Amino acid sequence: MIRVNMLLNLRRLALCLPAIFCVLGANAGSGVGAYRFLNLPFDARVSGLGGENVSLQASDVNVSAVNPALLSNDVHNKLSANFTSYLDDAKAGSLSYAYTPDSSNYFGVGFVYLGYGDFQGYDQFGNPTEEFGAGDLCVGLRYAKNLGYGMKLGVAMKPVYSHIEDYSSFALAFDVGFNYYNREKDFSVGVSARNFGVQCKKYYESDKRDEMPFNFQLGLTKGLLHAPFRFSVTYDRLNDWNLDYYRQKEAKNLVGEEPENDKIKAGDMFFRHLVLGVEALFGKNFYVEAAYNHRRKREFELSGARGFNGFSIGAGLRVYAFNLDFSFSQYALSANTITLSLTTDLDRFKKK
Repeated sequence: MIRVNMLLNLRRLALCLPAIFCVLGANAGSGVGAYRFLNLPFDARVSGLGGENVSLQASDVNVSAVNPALLSNDVHNKLSANFTSYLDDAKAGSLSYAYTPDSSNYFGVGFVYLGYGDFQGYDQFGNPTEEFGAGDLCVGLRYAKNLGYGMKLGVAMKPVYSHIEDYSSFALAFDVGFNYYNREKDFSVGVSARNFGVQCKKYYESDKRDEMPFNFQLGLTKGLLHAPFRFSVTYDRLNDWNLDYYRQKEAKNLVGEEPENDKIKAGDMFFRHLVLGVEALFGKNFYVEAAYNHRRKREFELSGARGFNGFSIGAGLRVYAFNLDFSFSQYALSANTITLSLTTDLDRFKKK
């Protein structure tokens, strides 16, 4: 009977995987487009691990934002509020909540808003006009199904709204994720196809529809059985090998051809897809983490200057019914990003 059930679950998974690969074929390309804020991390746990992790097993409701298959019974009735301070006046806030009615079905919802601050407007003659704002908003509806034998399949639907001055647009994005977790060996594999969909309303009617910021990711997380350490490797942008699109395009426009010395070598390009992270877990109440994002390091480094860019650190502390998480990342010199997350288990407040 066990073997029959396992074969049925594997068959169900095999029927779902072609849909993911169809998405990959339809969205393969440069990976550029509108709504690129959807690929940013908005919680401290993922931010401290380099901003990319689709395989992390944690009792943190926020991890389902990057892979809906990471929803589990461990995040039942948990609510999390997150705040991120980006460059200058750019600030982001987000909320996540999960509800799991049984051991086979998991539901979640997420909300994120990223504001870019106020800008001074000018007319066609260079005269100052009124100030204006810009921001992005996304609401995510998440669901995961337990397939048995450590396997879960998750989906998310994400309506997206964006506005710049008097212009606005609307899009519908989707995520599809898979997770396999072996609790005894503390080993997890995560696959996530993120942010594919369509722009429903353009900023300006004469414009072409913008591409969605599709991202296909694969991740592995392994904990040591006799030491409090856990390691993660995430391969980002499987759908887009060339991560030098903007610089190469600019170089071509300036000199008419791509300079040979500006080409990124294959080894460097490979590591630009990798994000490496490590956690030190001190029981259930405290952890510290660190990560290295090679792409972030190379894209934001300044010649002759040394900095912390590419690296990120984080820590979390549990006190009674609350988890407080903190992360620090540096995208470039004097461009520090701080993220704070406060999570609570609502069941702890029920009267006994």
